[in-house]
Formats: sequence, structure tokens, C-alpha cells
Amino acid sequence: KTHFETCPVCLSQLDRITAHFMICYAALLVLRLIEKNLDDRGTHCTVNSIIETLSNMNVSNNKDLFERAEYTGSETLNALEGCMQLGLNRQNYKPNELRKKLKTLL
Repeated sequence: KTHFETCPVCLSQLDRITAHFMICYAALLVLRLIEKNLDDRGTHCTVNSIIETLSNMNVSNNKDLFERAEYTGSETLNALEGCMQLGLNRQNYKPNELRKKLKTLL
């Protein structure tokens, strides 16, 4: 709870309260699984560094020729790349390449 920035949520319907709880729980579970997986591989990354690295991963479109990563390499990014092998530590990407990667994950 301390790692997620939240604002007051005014939900009154039981199905919406349940959905909100499940989304928050799933996000926390995924974050802890990533942290555990990195620890098992011998790289300790704090939850704050994982959240900061993922939050800073912005990409800008450059006239539909290519997409440029606005983030720079870090120890956490290198550890995530070694763990999940997503190919996200490059500087430039072909158009639609990142969308294809997301589709394969989902």
C-alpha cells in the first residue's frame, strides 16, 4: 500500500468495490513476483527502484520513422531485461515493434 499513490475512492456498488480491490491486489502481486524473481537471480532491487524504472520508461514517436526510448539504462532495467528478456533496453525501435511485444505479453 505504501508503494502505490492513491486518492480517495468513493465506490458504493459491491461489484465495483470488488473490482477495485482485485486490481490493486493483482498490481501488488505482480510487483512482488517481479521483486522475488529478481532476488532469486541474485539481483536485489527495491520496490521503489522497480516502480521508478517502470514509470520512467517513456517512448516518443519520431515522425513515424522510429520510436525513441526516452529512458536510459540502469541497474534495475538491466536486471529486468535479464529476468524477462523483453528487449526493452534498446534506444530505437521500428514502428509497431513495441505494440507487437505488448500483444505477445497479453
